[in-house]
Amino acid sequence: MIKLNKKPNILVIGDLMIDHYLWGSCDRISPEAPVQVVNVKKESSVLGGAGNVINNLVTLGSVVDVISVIGNDSVANELKSLLEKIDVPTSNLVVENNRKTSKKSRLIASQQQVLRYDMESIDDINENSHKQIIQTLEKNIDKYSSIILSDYGKGVLTTNLTKEIIKIANGKDYSKYKGSYTLTPNKKEAMEATNIDIKDESSLIEALKSLKTQCELEVSLITLSEQGIAIFDDELTIKPTVAREVYDVTGAGDTVIASIAFALGNNLDIKDAIYFANLAAGVVVGKIGSATTTLDEIYEYE
Repeated sequence: MIKLNKKPNILVIGDLMIDHYLWGSCDRISPEAPVQVVNVKKESSVLGGAGNVINNLVTLGSVVDVISVIGNDSVANELKSLLEKIDVPTSNLVVENNRKTSKKSRLIASQQQVLRYDMESIDDINENSHKQIIQTLEKNIDKYSSIILSDYGKGVLTTNLTKEIIKIANGKDYSKYKGSYTLTPNKKEAMEATNIDIKDESSLIEALKSLKTQCELEVSLITLSEQGIAIFDDELTIKPTVAREVYDVTGAGDTVIASIAFALGNNLDIKDAIYFANLAAGVVVGKIGSATTTLDEIYEYE
């Protein structure tokens, strides 16, 4: 593989959250109800959602900025602290006082997730936040080689805001994701978006073509879990997965989109970028929790 030496400047806009983990073991059932009793030994918190994309980009060597909307709460303070630890500025985070910053807590017993509970707001951001995001983007857009929209459906990337961001980036005005360079839906999301039941190569091509046409993409792709990544520009190419052992797929999609943006910022073409992203995903699914990978790990893994 070509050594990727550039440090592209990439902007991430989307839903920031914290992934909180409680780690322990289980060896009995509760006498109060038919549920496991987990003896928690430790806990940890990492950046999640758009934050996991950021973490992946920073680990690969990108210079990263973030624009998002958070609440005025302790989770927001923890989130900002995690961003500052990896030298990502927090000055472009918009605060809504009545918003609850997203936190997803997972209970892990003997390396298996047994429970998840979420605390968050999923309402659309308000008009003032929308305006602040657009003003910040217009002022700084020339700095970036790529803009990643990390949409977890938590209300930051509203339809109107997304259209405006893409219009500013491309000089075009389309419905929500139209005009993007590419999208990274998984198979289930692609089926829902196209109303096509993907069950063989023919239906896969049909879905890829539909996404390319509907969203006016330069490149259409669908992530296929353990089967790899399907890409369609003028013909179908499937880049098979290179995962040797799969422990946890949490955040693997974040790794894919971060790796593609990083590779494109290093002047790789889309097919080589997807090969690189597949390698990166192969590394992170061999780790537990929302994980990242370094360039050295990817080179060694290849």
